Amino acid sequence: MWFTQSLRLLHHELRRGELTIIFLAIVLAVATVFSLTGFSGQIKHAIVANSTNTIGADRVLRMSSEVDQSIIEKSQSLAIKSARKIETESMAFAGDNMLLSELDAVSETYPLRGELRVKTSLLQTESMVVNAPKQGSVWVEPSVLSRLDVNIGDIIDIGMAPLTIAGIVTDIPDRSYRAFIAGPTVILNIADMPKTELIQPGSRITYKYLFAGESDAIETFETWIKPQINESQRWYDAKAAQNRLSRILDTAEKFLSLASMLGIVLAAVAVAVASRRYGQRHQSTVSIFKALGASVSHVRKLYCLHWTLLSCLSIATGLVVGYGLLLLGVNAIASYLSLADAPLTFVPFLTAIFTGLLCAIAFAIHPIMTLVQSSPLNVIRGFSQDKVARFGWHQLPPILALFLLLFIFSQDLVMSAALLLGGVVVSFILLLLGRGLMSAGRSVGTKAGKSWHLALANLKRRASENSVQLVSFTIAIKLLLLITVMKSSILSEWEQQFPEDTPNHYLINITQNQIDPLKAFVEDNNIANQGFYHVYRGRLSAINGIKTVDEDKEERQASNDEKVVSDKKQKSDKSKQQESRQGMGRELGLTWRDEIPEENDIISGHWWQVGDEKPQVSVESNIAERLEINLGDELTFTLGSDEFTVPVTSIRKVNWQSRQLNFIMVFNESVLEKFPTTSISAWSILDKDRDLVYRFLANFPTITVMDFAAIMAQLNSIIEQVTVAIQLILILVVLAGSLVLIAQVQASMEERERELAILRTLGAKGSLLRNSVLYEFVALGAIAGLMASVGMEIAVYILQSQVFNMPGSFHFQYWLVGIGAGAFFVGAIGMLSCWRLLKLSSVTLIRRTM
Repeated sequence: MWFTQSLRLLHHELRRGELTIIFLAIVLAVATVFSLTGFSGQIKHAIVANSTNTIGADRVLRMSSEVDQSIIEKSQSLAIKSARKIETESMAFAGDNMLLSELDAVSETYPLRGELRVKTSLLQTESMVVNAPKQGSVWVEPSVLSRLDVNIGDIIDIGMAPLTIAGIVTDIPDRSYRAFIAGPTVILNIADMPKTELIQPGSRITYKYLFAGESDAIETFETWIKPQINESQRWYDAKAAQNRLSRILDTAEKFLSLASMLGIVLAAVAVAVASRRYGQRHQSTVSIFKALGASVSHVRKLYCLHWTLLSCLSIATGLVVGYGLLLLGVNAIASYLSLADAPLTFVPFLTAIFTGLLCAIAFAIHPIMTLVQSSPLNVIRGFSQDKVARFGWHQLPPILALFLLLFIFSQDLVMSAALLLGGVVVSFILLLLGRGLMSAGRSVGTKAGKSWHLALANLKRRASENSVQLVSFTIAIKLLLLITVMKSSILSEWEQQFPEDTPNHYLINITQNQIDPLKAFVEDNNIANQGFYHVYRGRLSAINGIKTVDEDKEERQASNDEKVVSDKKQKSDKSKQQESRQGMGRELGLTWRDEIPEENDIISGHWWQVGDEKPQVSVESNIAERLEINLGDELTFTLGSDEFTVPVTSIRKVNWQSRQLNFIMVFNESVLEKFPTTSISAWSILDKDRDLVYRFLANFPTITVMDFAAIMAQLNSIIEQVTVAIQLILILVVLAGSLVLIAQVQASMEERERELAILRTLGAKGSLLRNSVLYEFVALGAIAGLMASVGMEIAVYILQSQVFNMPGSFHFQYWLVGIGAGAFFVGAIGMLSCWRLLKLSSVTLIRRTM
């Protein structure tokens, strides 16, 4: 009987629309989770996939010798594509002209990701996608033609091999942006490398093996190969390849994950609100069942089945709606970021179903239990006298459910706990501020018109219910404002803080006899520059007489974690650590200066006097802290075959964001004057002077010119994609918050019906009631917008001071946007939710409330 009654009850309420709110709440939860999980997952995949263009593959193995054949065979067994690349430096000759160049020898399959584009004619407007050049030919960067005075089709000599210039390179996917490079790039077929005879014992050669394939295969291959990587080899992906790109991708993934989690929390809140109303609305039905003799067991089975069927139907509908939202998001972002190759896995389906079940159980268990325990006397009384405690055990299942959902998304126990605790603290603060503003609004309303007076009185009376909406919309509006301000204001302000003569080109490998003509040229043409810095390549080999190790501390720790070391080996390692100190793990660019460089501040010690013959060195503060270097320490450096020791007399704080020429180690002149050197300079070249400068620099073929705008082009593209992705995710979050508002309004609908019936009976006009409802939600949205604007301003200040190293600024115009948008959006949603109720006649309202 209970089974039949449950089915009849479900069918009856579905026909009457009584289950609309709870149905929409679970649909919201599932659809939000599915769309956010699928959309953010695809965006992450697409962003990371696009970022692989910067290394030409999914993974790269870099080493100083050729790879063991077993590694290639393993990749082939996993259906992973591979390519080879040899990097070195070599002179290119054309007649009497010569040019030091970066030489890239690549295999036929290079690149695996991204596009290598060339032009085979100077008159060609569009470049074409190619792989390795044919044997006997090369692709070259444009500056090679002018510096060697050659054209496409001419022959240049690389080592012992004559090679024909077949085209000019316009785009190299894994272009090197190192500060010290030999010169423009020349690309040849790897089969021609033996002909050059450049690979000799002791030659400075870098071998790169590129791999690309399905993500599962790559992960399997990565797990297999990592234990075999030794100290002289490096296995990396796009995130590990470049610090700037890594930070952008990490930030994007964290923001997308946090936005997804916020959407889930809001969906769960909607389920909680709707299930509470469900329990309250069905108390009279349960009381009637019990009054007619139904047992508690009968009622429990009836409503458990009723709730289960409703949940299953809602979850199924939510999956369909979520998939539709996912498709809309994919189409909306198609012009910015292609998701065609981003797979839609089963993870969004499983996660959405699990979330729907978890929300249906955890957030409804207490309302259902309370409903089952309803007393038959409620029929006589007309209402329940049972009051739910504000704090109690019934809040434990929802909290645990939220924690579990956060853990599923973050995969980090500590982070999940921190997010949950932080969310509780932030929500509590927002609740206090919201209550204060709502109370202040009521006192203001007493001096306003009747509609405002009634609206603000209702806002204060329903403060507890409104607090949930207030918190959700405050967070959503704050995130949207933060993204808007970041994109349209902070980045432009950050760019504007640089002077007009901020360098945009860097000249490297300047010889001593080239400095005077370069100085004369910049003076004659009024080109802003930072002068010329002598540069020496050296290695920090010892600190206070203790030799440094090249292996980075973090890599060494990770390596130690992966290996099982015996007690004897541990003792040996400990002894070795006592005999060595952590070093830089790479060669450094060293220089000398008589005066403190710009954007450098002495924070400890003192700068030397001009002409001081005593050897001295100044160390950058972050490196000094990482290597535990203090004033008075003796640092030993190795330059070529020479070695010298110098005391630390000062520690500097360097503004690395300034685009100025900065160095980690700066010496006084007496230390380095006897060593051979080249120089580096930074110029600010206007667009109108670009051709003039390039024609002049063609007279100095050994000088390498690095365009800073080209370096930033790839990063700006990814930043744009990330910004659009985050905005679309946050739009879905706002939609989730909107349904929380609708669920909360529907939960208070009976109370609103009684209020309207009383006011209509007392003669209140329809316009007064409509305006009071509208103003109530407008005020709620305005308060949420105000609190969001304050939170945004705090977050922006932290970004300005800590990330961009710029003075804080005020963005009042965005406060107006936040308050206005909040008032308009919440007012519109709230008014639409109550519109049907406001259209009811006085007689109908009185009948519905009796």
